[in-house]
Order: sequence, then C-alpha cells, then structure tokens
Amino acid sequence: MRKKTAWIAAMLVVAAALVCVVNSRIALNPEVIFGGFDSVFVRGNELENTEEEDKAKAEKENDSSDYSDLDFPNIDINAWCFILINDSHLVKDYDPEVVNYPDTEVYFDEDAYYQLVGLIEAAKDAGFSPYISNGYISYTAQQQLFNAKAIEISEKQKCSFEDAQTLAEKEIMLPGTSDHQSALAVDITDKQYDVYDYSKMDMEFFAWLDKHCAEYGFIKRYPSNKSSITGHDEPWHYRYVGAASAKFITENGLCLEEFVEHYDYQKS
Repeated sequence: MRKKTAWIAAMLVVAAALVCVVNSRIALNPEVIFGGFDSVFVRGNELENTEEEDKAKAEKENDSSDYSDLDFPNIDINAWCFILINDSHLVKDYDPEVVNYPDTEVYFDEDAYYQLVGLIEAAKDAGFSPYISNGYISYTAQQQLFNAKAIEISEKQKCSFEDAQTLAEKEIMLPGTSDHQSALAVDITDKQYDVYDYSKMDMEFFAWLDKHCAEYGFIKRYPSNKSSITGHDEPWHYRYVGAASAKFITENGLCLEEFVEHYDYQKS
C-alpha cells in the first residue's frame, strides 16, 4: 500500500514538472503554426486569448446588426464578381474564362484581368516588388491537391485514407469551398515564400496594398479579424468584387460573407 502511495505521489510530481516545462516553452514561444492557405501554413500569435475572450470576439464579429444602418450599394448580388465560395456555399460546376498572367503560372478571370494588372503595376510604381501566386484553382485541381495531402498523411501516420482526409481538411480546403475556384482570387506577397508567415512579410507593402486595392476592385478576402466568420486567416489573399463594392466593403470593415448576406443571394 505504501509503495503504491509513493508511486502515485511520484507520478504527480513528474506530471507537475511536465506542466511547468510546457508552460515555460509556451511563454518563450507563443507562436503557433496552423492551417492557412489552401496548401501551406500561416503563423498565429494569439495564445493569450482566453476561451471567454475568443467567444466574445466571435460574437462581436458575427453581430451583423452593427451594419444595419449602412447604405449598401444597389447591385446585382448574383453577378459573376460576387460569387461566394466557402464551406456553406460549395461550388462544383463553375468554369470561368481565364487568362494567364505574364511570366507566372497564375490564371485569372479574363473580365477582371486588367484590374489585377493595374494593381500590380501601381504597386511596382510605388517602389514595391509584388509577387503573385495561386490564382485560379479548378475544382478538379483542388480535388487532386486534397487527395495528395490525404495520401501523404495516410502514409506518414499509418492511418486509413478516411481518417487522413479528416486531418487533411485542417491544411487544405475541401474541393468546392476554395475562393480560388472563383478565378477572382489571388495571393499577393512581397516575395516568394515556401511557408507563409505574415509577421515576416513586408508590412509597408501590405499597408500600401490595403490602402489602394479597392481602387482596382479588390478586397482583402480573409482578414485576420474576420477569421471567425470566414473560417480563414490569410491576409495576403485578395479578391476582386468591383471598384464600388470594394470601396464600400473596405471603408466599412466588412468581409465578403457579411456583404453578401445583406442581399438575396441565390447561388449555391
């Protein structure tokens, strides 16, 4: 009996020591890598948020009544440039006409192509060196990316393909839910990155981009402070919606989901 009591006491001491080690490491390095863009990662730094703070933040961000007094523009929300693709609006049969952006492997909607060119050239004129990546990704291509990641996880973790698919959802968007399928989305950074870490990117460049993107019809599609609504935190991901709507969305601090919900949106 005494041996058992001593053994339990020893285990409690070991457990307490481990907790101290983990807490100390978290204090030294509060950065967390979590799923971001369709096939890479982004760093977050919000471990200090308590569960109550996160809940309050989510409720505040989802409170659409804050925008009830806004004079929303008179538009056809079912026009091509407002297509909404997310977990609640899956899109499979969508085949936009796209063109290749020069000197890249990026394809973009042909009707918004020159607006993207204008934005990039303006950034260059302002002294920056914008890098464009990940434009149009078809449903089929997204399916291939997703399956490849699931196979990779299955082989590494020795688990079933079904279990690997569940894990893959944390890293890659499910086919039919990616904004890139719209052909109106593009990732713009200050240079090429293998791993996307926003804190290591040129903030002066993004400050300029965020200030001027609406002039060319673009919005920041997944701003960090709207992640509880959009489901993603990708500050480099820009989306074309037209100049007038982009100006309204940007000036009023909305995300695309909040903008669309104020109209009779019919696409699914």
